[in-house]
Amino acid sequence: MSEKINEFYAFLDGRKEQVLSEVKNLAADNRMDESNILKAKANIYDICKAVFGVASKGTSEDMVKDAFFSKFSNITGQWESSLEKAKAHDDTHKILIEEAKFSAVSEIKEKVEELF
Repeated sequence: MSEKINEFYAFLDGRKEQVLSEVKNLAADNRMDESNILKAKANIYDICKAVFGVASKGTSEDMVKDAFFSKFSNITGQWESSLEKAKAHDDTHKILIEEAKFSAVSEIKEKVEELF
C-alpha cells in the first residue's frame, strides 16, 4: 500500500476517533440528540474507508481519486436526496443528520484532493 493511501486511512481513523470522542462528551452531558447526530457523521469515515478500498483495488494511484469519487458519489447522491426530502418535510432532526454527514464528506473530499 502506498504512503498516500496509508496517510488517507490514518486521516479517516483520526477523524473518526475525534468525532467519537465528541459523541462521548455530548452523551456525558446528556445531550443525546447531538450525540446521535454525530454518530452518523462518525459512520461516514468507515463507509468512506470501505468505498476507497474498493475503488483503489486494481486501480493505479493516478486514477484512484476519480475511481473513488465515482463510487462515493453514488452513495452521497442518496444522502442528497434524503436531505432534500427532509427539507421538504421540515424534518429538522433528519436535516441535521444529513448535514453532519456532508460535513464529513466535505472533509474527506478535501483530503483526497490534497493527497491524490
